[in-house]
Amino acid sequence: MSVFRLNFSGFDDQNIEQSIESGHIMFLVGENGTGKSTLMHKFATQNTNRVRRITAHRQVWLSSNTIDITPTAREQTQQNINNRDQQTDSRWKDDHAAQRAQVTIFDLVDVENIDARKIAEAARSGEMNLVKYLASIQSPMSNMNDILKISNLDIKIRVDEGSKLIAERGDLPGYSIAELSDGERNALLIIANVLTAPSDTLILLDEPERHLHRSIVSPLLSTLLAYREDCAFVIFTHDVSLPMDQLNASCLLVRSYSHDPQQWETDYIESVEELDNEIAIALLGSRRSILFIEGDPSSLDIQIYQILYPNVSVKPVGSCIVVERIVKGLRSSEENHWVSAYGIIDRDNRSDEDCKRLESNGVIALKEYSVESLCYHPAVIEIMILRVSDINGINSSEAFSKIISGVLSSIVEHKDRMISRLVERRIKDKLLYDAPNWKEILNGKTNISISADEILAKEAKLIEEFIGEEDVGSLISRYPVRETPALECVSQSLGYQSQSNYEQAVRKMLSDSEKDRKILRNIISPVSDLLSTDVEQFDAAIVEH
Repeated sequence: MSVFRLNFSGFDDQNIEQSIESGHIMFLVGENGTGKSTLMHKFATQNTNRVRRITAHRQVWLSSNTIDITPTAREQTQQNINNRDQQTDSRWKDDHAAQRAQVTIFDLVDVENIDARKIAEAARSGEMNLVKYLASIQSPMSNMNDILKISNLDIKIRVDEGSKLIAERGDLPGYSIAELSDGERNALLIIANVLTAPSDTLILLDEPERHLHRSIVSPLLSTLLAYREDCAFVIFTHDVSLPMDQLNASCLLVRSYSHDPQQWETDYIESVEELDNEIAIALLGSRRSILFIEGDPSSLDIQIYQILYPNVSVKPVGSCIVVERIVKGLRSSEENHWVSAYGIIDRDNRSDEDCKRLESNGVIALKEYSVESLCYHPAVIEIMILRVSDINGINSSEAFSKIISGVLSSIVEHKDRMISRLVERRIKDKLLYDAPNWKEILNGKTNISISADEILAKEAKLIEEFIGEEDVGSLISRYPVRETPALECVSQSLGYQSQSNYEQAVRKMLSDSEKDRKILRNIISPVSDLLSTDVEQFDAAIVEH
């Protein structure tokens, strides 16, 4: 892990010492004229040879889709760019705009060709195990196409004969990447710059929203960070709503700037959740939908839900009580607020009447609400078996039976601990639900009665019923199976090296297939019905913008 210095002068000659580590993202937000571009140049010069700048005045048009420079010329061009970037006027003037785009395209094709050569060399040497391993790793171009898909850009890029980059849209004939729209080329160049950056690079990205609708740029940023956790990101933007879509992001709010001497007035916010009122007020004109879910932040959670509901922001907020409280509070003031709030919580043992009450407040109580419930649902497992059966020589029927048997065995071995963990959560939730308010305390109503034994007995009976019925879907959706070998059983049975690889494959499957996305939306149909208007309007909104 690398640490990058981000130091600058504050007013009254105060030295502001900031830093960022690999795997983290920091946003710089502020009005025009607050010196954001000057800060970008300062950060770049502080981290020479470990930085990649993607400036706001970057060229997004391409003269062609071919490599117009030789490897030697590419190295010399990069050196010229690096030397030029050290100059102060590079903040607003780029003498190498066209060359930067050429270098980016060169690097993208070169990395793809290197990947292909490794597989070919291993095959010629007869190292078939190495060939199988290398083939299981997604190529750089596959990563790019996954990111484009997750970012709601319906194009794929491939390398054609002569190392030409071709764009494809659905079943239509391919065409040169030079003919893409401004927004598509902008996204492509950003992704290529990030994917081809060396490890432990500080990536400075200015105005990623150029030519891009925010429903595209938001998942683009979160997915880039997920793919390059070995790099650190500093995002300079005018769209102060972008930080609120990213998990565990910090924010440097740039308020004012003095050019001579160079000094900045800033506020540093370690967690975006703590954004102050000024930023909140600035967001009032940007209405959007947010889906609050239980659980801890996970990039996989976010990406799965973004694929299923591409124009809805998804935010994990912990317990079901927090979900209900936030959604109720936001919806009660919806006429004066920029948020259209919805929630997903665990159904637990709620009555039908209670579930209807929650739904009227925009909160859906489901059996399946976690990413495990979706990625490891039996219907999804069957889809994944079909996708790998031909490649890995798997008998679909036998594989499914083996997986179900393995999952059940893993759960049986750990069932007592799992139901105890679940009861622990139930008790904590009940304490929060039953906690008296100040009026009840004042009136002497302060007794809370909870029987852990009673809750445990009910859970023990329920888990035995699920096991007896081989109801893997209910077991995975209800209990903390990630703490058991159950999920590993699924991934290994299908030939994946890890749970992470399997979950990435599920994400790719969803990105590739609208049919399979509909299957998952049907699994959580109450949420899909609630958001149906947003889902149907998404494509129209993308075309409009």
